[in-house]
Amino acid sequence: MKNLLFLPVLLLLLCNCAQKPEEVVAEWEEEGWSKVRTHGVVKESVRQGKLSSEKAQSIEVSWIERGKRKTKLYPQTSHYYAAIRFFCEDGDEFVIVMRKRK
Repeated sequence: MKNLLFLPVLLLLLCNCAQKPEEVVAEWEEEGWSKVRTHGVVKESVRQGKLSSEKAQSIEVSWIERGKRKTKLYPQTSHYYAAIRFFCEDGDEFVIVMRKRK
């Protein structure tokens, strides 16, 4: 019985591992996006999230460096922007900004 529970738990843990930033950027580039900039300190992350909108006039990205939150606004005039945020164990966050022509 223990062996039957071990395999699903192991698979779940393997699937929940966060991708490396380079892998995530490569996937987005395959879909026609290009990397604009990285904000914050790139380091080991435990999870990630994304923010994008084709209807918003602008995208506000935020990140946390040494406990201090910072933001930057990207107006969507000629390009769509997407923010891929990476959450680190120490509470810091870094974000990679991608763009794609409208």
